[in-house]
Amino acid sequence: MINKRIIFSLLYADGFFHLSRNFRLQKVGNVEWIKNNYGFGETCNFIDELIITFVKRNPTFEDYIQYFDDINKLRKKIFVPIILGGRIMSFKNVKNCFLNGSDKVLINTLFYNDPGKITEFSNYYGKQAISLMVDYKIINEKDKLKFISYKNCGQDVGENIDEKFINKINNLPCGEVIFNSIDNDGNGSGINLDIVKLLANIKKPLLMMGGAGKPEHISKTLKLEKVSGVVTANLFNFLGTGLKKAREECFVSGIKLPIFDEEI
Repeated sequence: MINKRIIFSLLYADGFFHLSRNFRLQKVGNVEWIKNNYGFGETCNFIDELIITFVKRNPTFEDYIQYFDDINKLRKKIFVPIILGGRIMSFKNVKNCFLNGSDKVLINTLFYNDPGKITEFSNYYGKQAISLMVDYKIINEKDKLKFISYKNCGQDVGENIDEKFINKINNLPCGEVIFNSIDNDGNGSGINLDIVKLLANIKKPLLMMGGAGKPEHISKTLKLEKVSGVVTANLFNFLGTGLKKAREECFVSGIKLPIFDEEI
């Protein structure tokens, strides 16, 4: 049985980390704030990976410099694999992520606009270095749930999530796929699991994101055989002791996670 994963996600723009609620951003603090107020290095002892997503729209060259500078400050405090993403549109973007400590890159809009470039990235770095993020909404159409993907930070409609869409993912040279609920984003009400049945034929490791507000939400989702990991970006609910409690809840529930020295 393959170990499951708990992944934390940070959203970054203009020198600050943000909370997100239905993809509306709220600025909360800079690198020093997150280190000093949440002991971020210690917090990362209880996660398996960290995602840092650059959420600024239309960034300048100077914005990228600041982004990577802050990532490198944060990296001094953490020792888990890092996934960098946001505005990944070119090989140069990908190369800069890896030069600044990334173990994987997170792809979203490029999947819809130019999937051939993802093949280019994969040929160079390996498919295990590519994570696909699918942002989606659920629409009730004539008492039937319809799942729609979105691109460009949730601004534009992508494609219907159906068997054709799933086959497209299966044929993509990526190592995993994250399904992120725009409807549940930041509300702490629980992860929407209705979509998991629809994703039964996905041949990639499947991770769920959007709505985790307490440890039970993470353990409930990881109990599903199809789900390989849970991602949460909920700063206030999970930093501090929240991620430790979530990990402990998973162990109590019999979920197989990687075991760290402190846990032993």
